[in-house]
Amino acid sequence: MIISFETHDLHECCCRIESAEEKFGSLHAQALATLIADAEAFESAAELIDFLGADAIPNQDDSLSVAIGSDYQAKFVAAGVRFARNDEGRVIWSSVQRLKLVEISP
Repeated sequence: MIISFETHDLHECCCRIESAEEKFGSLHAQALATLIADAEAFESAAELIDFLGADAIPNQDDSLSVAIGSDYQAKFVAAGVRFARNDEGRVIWSSVQRLKLVEISP
């Protein structure tokens, strides 16, 4: 999958371990780096969701919440236009090959 970032700050935190450590601490910085690497290794968001199990929760607003350690949540949305929706208009995660990280919150 391809991961993009909503803001420059999020990009810095995910691409520079020093930035993530300053903002989230060493343990959570490593967990964040691992999450991004894992996400990039899969073909679709559904594969990531299956891999992460209970740590990945598809939300009613078609975002995806993923636990980063025990203290933080990353929120992703499907990016681009090349993904499918079901009859109710919900994202079909198996069709999502691009995710955008929109926030990291406690």
